[in-house]
Amino acid sequence: MISEKECVYELEATVSFFNQHNQLKPYAYQILFEQMVERHLSDLNLNVDTTMKHGLAWALVSMSVEIIKPIYTGMMLYGSTWYSQHRGPYFRRELLFKDQSGDIVFQGSTYSVLLDIEKRSIFRKKQAPFTMHEPIEIFLLDASPNFKTDLTFESVTDRVVYPSYIDCLGHVNNCRYGEFAYDTFTDEEQENLKNLKRMDLYFLSELRCGDHFTMEKTYDVNQIILRGSNKTKDDVSFNTVMSFK
Repeated sequence: MISEKECVYELEATVSFFNQHNQLKPYAYQILFEQMVERHLSDLNLNVDTTMKHGLAWALVSMSVEIIKPIYTGMMLYGSTWYSQHRGPYFRRELLFKDQSGDIVFQGSTYSVLLDIEKRSIFRKKQAPFTMHEPIEIFLLDASPNFKTDLTFESVTDRVVYPSYIDCLGHVNNCRYGEFAYDTFTDEEQENLKNLKRMDLYFLSELRCGDHFTMEKTYDVNQIILRGSNKTKDDVSFNTVMSFK
């Protein structure tokens, strides 16, 4: 059986990933990872077609990305990913993207759970009901599936979940949360994305079609911290932390 780390996927940073300042939009890192990992899980027979046979689906709980080098329009990237840890309900996965010279462009870690589609609850049995590789315990950065803060947030804008935001699991796709966060950025903050060094996203509660939510924002030294508060369910849906040089 081939090692997961040996699988490499070529992806392109297309024009749509960049803003008017020619800076990569933060959620482009999510899209690149999503494109890579979907191909990878298909190669391993761990994609949605396999998990749905057991009434389950992978649900992202958190994603942490460290930016090493800038990405430019049309740049070819070479990504690899591997399952690195299973602790409690959390499955950790590493992601590594390099340029054509073999230099690291960005790297990160994600935590996912298996979601029971019918019950909309987390699958908590010790073993997954399908075959998985043994974890490769090589971790690329410090990361956690959890986030807490005592900072005070200010409301920025009220939004509603439209049908176009919903994916095949019946909830807002995780890449959309990065879009929602980016939409709160001022023009100055958009231009300053050239100094973005790390992005952490934490997904707490599903947003469903028709839900009303408020984007909230605060600052902490070199960080912009954003929160999506679901007013329909009266809970916090997600948090995003953008850290700058």
